[in-house]
Amino acid sequence: MQETNTENMEEQEIDLKELLYMLRVRWWIVALVFFMAVTASAYVSFLVLEPVYESRTSLFVGKEETNIGPVSLTDLNLGQSLVSDYREILRSRLVAREVIEKLDLDMSIRNIQSRINVNTVSDARMFSIGFESSDPQLATDIANALAVSLIDKAAEIIEIDSVQVIDHAEVPINPIKPNKTLNLAIAGVLGIMLGVFLVFLLEFLDHTIKSEKDVEKHLAIPLLGGIPLFVGDRRSGKDESKHAGERSRRNRRQSAPSKGAAGFTRTVVTMNDPKSPASEAYRALRTSIGYTSIDHEVKTVVITSPGTMEGKSTVSANLAVTMSQIGKKVLLLDADLRKPKVHINFDARNDVGLTDIIANAMPAEGVIQPIEKVPNLSIIASGPIPPSSSVILESRKMEELLKKLRDQFDLIIIDTPPVGHITDAAIVGRKADGVVLVTASGTTNIDMARHAMQSLEQVKANVLGAVLTNIDKTSSGAYYYRYYQYDQYYYAE
Repeated sequence: MQETNTENMEEQEIDLKELLYMLRVRWWIVALVFFMAVTASAYVSFLVLEPVYESRTSLFVGKEETNIGPVSLTDLNLGQSLVSDYREILRSRLVAREVIEKLDLDMSIRNIQSRINVNTVSDARMFSIGFESSDPQLATDIANALAVSLIDKAAEIIEIDSVQVIDHAEVPINPIKPNKTLNLAIAGVLGIMLGVFLVFLLEFLDHTIKSEKDVEKHLAIPLLGGIPLFVGDRRSGKDESKHAGERSRRNRRQSAPSKGAAGFTRTVVTMNDPKSPASEAYRALRTSIGYTSIDHEVKTVVITSPGTMEGKSTVSANLAVTMSQIGKKVLLLDADLRKPKVHINFDARNDVGLTDIIANAMPAEGVIQPIEKVPNLSIIASGPIPPSSSVILESRKMEELLKKLRDQFDLIIIDTPPVGHITDAAIVGRKADGVVLVTASGTTNIDMARHAMQSLEQVKANVLGAVLTNIDKTSSGAYYYRYYQYDQYYYAE
């Protein structure tokens, strides 16, 4: 029971961290909405809304001259009752009409009535008459005229001549409306609230896989490993060159992929930067895949993804390197006969390859290319792109080739096209011992990932688990936090 409560507390802590990371990543949305709200409020308050002034006169309800002696409670109650009567008289059409005629105003009776404010003092016989107007002088004139009219009407209607003016209305200097400071404060608070709401709304509408929890929740398969963004990852847009300006970025797009220290493309981070967090993540992935072969032998592994630009070829290349580094004899087979990348990543030839073995009966020994800089690692490139890749991959010769290669290598890693787009990966996955599905944080659509899983399940492929790539420390939330903490611990030893 205690263990369950602990797990729930940890889950709530992770959820809170994910919410905070959402705000951290999309802080600019909150800032933008806040700025727009405050700017709009300032524009309306300072330039659109007309300032309103209020002028106020104070009056006192005294005793009648016939009542001699100290003020009694009855007199006080009577005075307060008269104040209520005076308030109604002030708001009457009779008084409004008299003020309009006296001051020769171009205003309606209802307009006069709506601008009159009567304030009373509790347990006292004093009250004040206020009038609001955009013209401070007009507000003063009307407030004083209302006081005079009230005194006349009190004597005429109620027959009480005890109302006296204490303070005459004076021309106000500062407007009472709009309250610019208050308006800006309210706009700022509402802007922040709306910005936070938009961040959470965008997160809710973002139907992509972003974390370990999303993989397990939506795909119902274990996460074998998480790969953070690294220098040279084509999805990250990062480059360690000191001169990586716009010109260099444009040149890289137009030329061949840049190479790292090992002579391979920068995506092969396990060779170019073996001490990086990404390289350690690939070694952890190697360990996870090793555990999947406890119950049954896994010698042929298909690497695929739901869609494009999710890092399947990068995972294939780095996994092949890490597997060969522990003494396994590894073959990386490029079965992506539409957009092959294995030969590019390892700076190898592609004039002959898999298609020559299947279609032209070329011996596999003449096609296998050992990678000199990576002992125990060999590749078979795709070869010339065929008109129909599915015919090549679904052929009996392909199945026989895999059986033959199993006897020569400890592990065969097969890079295939995205399974969410075409059936090539599912075809090869049916012949392999296991399939690894590569997903990218913030890129892989959940529905497409589910469709990819259905395609693999239909051919009864053995899905070993998923790999989450594209993990960014500024956007991946709690999963990256846990990985980063582990990485710091690892290198601190």
